[in-house]
Amino acid sequence: MQTEIIKIHKGEWLTDALKRQGYRNIPSNVILDKTLTGLGATHTELHSNRNSIIIEPNVPVIIEKTKDNPDWLAVWEKCTPSKVEKYLQSTNKRKKLICTPESFSKIRKAANKLNLNIYTDYFCLMDECEKFIQDVDYRKRITQPIYDFFQFQQKALVSATPLEMRHKELVNQNFRILKIIPEYDYRKNLELIVTNSYDKTVKNKLDDLRDSPCVCIFINSTNGINKIINTLKLTDYKVFCSNQSVKKLKEREFDNVYEMLEPLAKYNFFTCRFFSALDIKEKQKPDILILTDLNEAVYTMIDPFTEATQIQGRFRNGFNSLTHISNVKIDLDIMSKEAIDSMIEEFEITHSCLNDRLKQATDKYRKQAISKDMESVKYADLLDEQGNINYFSVDNLYNEERVKEYYKTKESLFNAYNVTNHFNVTDASVIELLGEDDLLTLRKAKTDIEKRRLLTEQLRKLYSNQDKVDISFYLNILKKENQGAYTIDAFQKIGKEGLEKAGYKKGTIIDKAVKEYDKMVHRFLPEVIQDIQSEFDLNVWIEKEEKRDRLEMIYKRHNILYTVKLNTIKDYFLVDETKDKKPYKYILKVLIKDFGIF
Repeated sequence: MQTEIIKIHKGEWLTDALKRQGYRNIPSNVILDKTLTGLGATHTELHSNRNSIIIEPNVPVIIEKTKDNPDWLAVWEKCTPSKVEKYLQSTNKRKKLICTPESFSKIRKAANKLNLNIYTDYFCLMDECEKFIQDVDYRKRITQPIYDFFQFQQKALVSATPLEMRHKELVNQNFRILKIIPEYDYRKNLELIVTNSYDKTVKNKLDDLRDSPCVCIFINSTNGINKIINTLKLTDYKVFCSNQSVKKLKEREFDNVYEMLEPLAKYNFFTCRFFSALDIKEKQKPDILILTDLNEAVYTMIDPFTEATQIQGRFRNGFNSLTHISNVKIDLDIMSKEAIDSMIEEFEITHSCLNDRLKQATDKYRKQAISKDMESVKYADLLDEQGNINYFSVDNLYNEERVKEYYKTKESLFNAYNVTNHFNVTDASVIELLGEDDLLTLRKAKTDIEKRRLLTEQLRKLYSNQDKVDISFYLNILKKENQGAYTIDAFQKIGKEGLEKAGYKKGTIIDKAVKEYDKMVHRFLPEVIQDIQSEFDLNVWIEKEEKRDRLEMIYKRHNILYTVKLNTIKDYFLVDETKDKKPYKYILKVLIKDFGIF
């Protein structure tokens, strides 16, 4: 796709840069990559000398942009079809309709009823176009207007953070990229805290911000919001989220929850509904926290390239600080583009086979059964309401895997932020040798084998740092966990390699290896020999059973899984014994160690 560069100077608006390039308005058939939020793209279109339909991804933006201008119409769930009809028939010189994707059909139906051709008479601007990719997996109707969009003679896509789009009409209609390049340093300072003790780190950060007049917390999880408010016993707070989430939180007896922007409290929580497009014009500069808790949900991941950039751009009067706290997971399963392509191909084959069976079926109930199966297969999630491939859904699959890649390690997330060129990143990570997140992951393991694998990895990390810290504290913590004591004992005896070789399977494989270690190595370690030497006196006759029992206690103390017999003491001492009369006794003459055997 062809790219045209337009430079913008500090203090300029988008309108200024476009005019300098020879454009009176946003040109048609472009993807306008603004680079920066708040340049006034929607403002430019709203004040242009033409009829406009602006599609915004979320309701709060629409309400905010239209509340002070009665000449503009907000088209959303609560806007009636008759109101749209009345507006289209009004005498307004230039009509400006701002709608959600799901409510665009109200405009189309009203225009058809009135015999108006919106496709020739209106410019269509699809704002924050990356949201159509990011949100389509849980908000399928968001892509409803796309067929209409490509019918407009005059149209454009716009965002400060556009994502790669594969829709074939972009090529068919010769779309090009209009890239705005700022001629100044626009990067914002961001503190990145990667941690394996998420809850503790969030609490410590909020403690640090207790004197802040306003804290804005962006977290895409109502459960996560619930936990923070309850744990920290916050009272001066507000939560801004979708209508569905409002209901969910009110059921949990949270009162200060809103689906529209309100004056801010001391602590303000925002879900993804408020990540983009919305202007927050508070006089006081807030401290911003972005939170990602992978233990809570994968969907709490924040994309540095899009969402983080959009979040910092919400505050038109600036902010005091910007911090992202996140945990990471090295074992996140990441699919390559090739793997995704193969997966989609298999989905399509399954769907196609069912479709062929549907065509061949003659029985009514068989057709119903096959139709239900077709609705439930994965390929159906990639189809739009017309039964065609939804390119935004496919883009969503690629995009999710891209973002997941950043959250495998601290380094990958740090590098992602640097590559955006939007941030001056400070690494303030808090990685503990054994963090609370590590324990939570361990407790969430679904099988004992998985628990032993995670424990083994944690033990490897502990023992690799035993020259730096006393690891006994952490070992005592792990011993209390399910499979902890068993795995620690096995690790100390056969190591990670032995456990890995056994497939972390408890029973014959691990236990056999441990017993062999105890037999050949463990019971002859220096500390065991020393204990035995202290326990038994030389040149004193003692009954064989007593010697066995006392040696057995030593083995138990050292966790040696080896069966002690009457003559096991001979492995350690040269002895004399009575054989002619009961009770049979041993007299220990000398420790074999003294003869250099050990």
